[in-house]
Amino acid sequence: MKRILLAVISALFLIGAANAETFDSVCANLSKHPNMTGDFSQVKTITAVNRNMKSIGTFIFSLDGIMWKTEKPFPSTMVVGMTSVVQTLANGKQTVIDASSNQIFTSISTTLSAMFSGNSETLKNNFNVKFSEAGSTWKALLTPKDESVAKILTSLEISGNCSSSFADLNSIVMSEASGDKISYSFTNQKYPKELSADEKAYFTAK
Repeated sequence: MKRILLAVISALFLIGAANAETFDSVCANLSKHPNMTGDFSQVKTITAVNRNMKSIGTFIFSLDGIMWKTEKPFPSTMVVGMTSVVQTLANGKQTVIDASSNQIFTSISTTLSAMFSGNSETLKNNFNVKFSEAGSTWKALLTPKDESVAKILTSLEISGNCSSSFADLNSIVMSEASGDKISYSFTNQKYPKELSADEKAYFTAK
């Protein structure tokens, strides 16, 4: 499911001429910082057993992909790219998944990449989007147009803060057709112009 996030963060899309200027401004400001790092808190709600599972760690969002480094409850690293997902456990064991074999992963990777590159056309083609702004906060609700994707993922809700010259990303909520939900909250966000050598290595290592 984290692959779904690589598609969510990639492009914000606004429908309606009345809100076009607001959408254009948010998109333009998001694309000013294609790299985002910080801490995350994930809560997965499993409705069948009425259980919430929480994990915390650090993340990197970039045009090359997403890196999730989980610290608790179990250490692991997951790198989500446009063509593959690589998970590395604390013991060094790796699992590689072909992104093309999972429509959810592909959707998320495309979305996140589009958001940080300012490519709204990707969202227009793949999602119906409702955008709203209240004070200094914005929210976009994306629902997939592809029926096969909608059978698994019903919606992606993205939100953050904005001003006349800045926009950031604070949370993502993925709702599944099963009724389960995955919520991400982001804190201590930083927007480096360039990733460090160690950070880049996550996306170049084989």
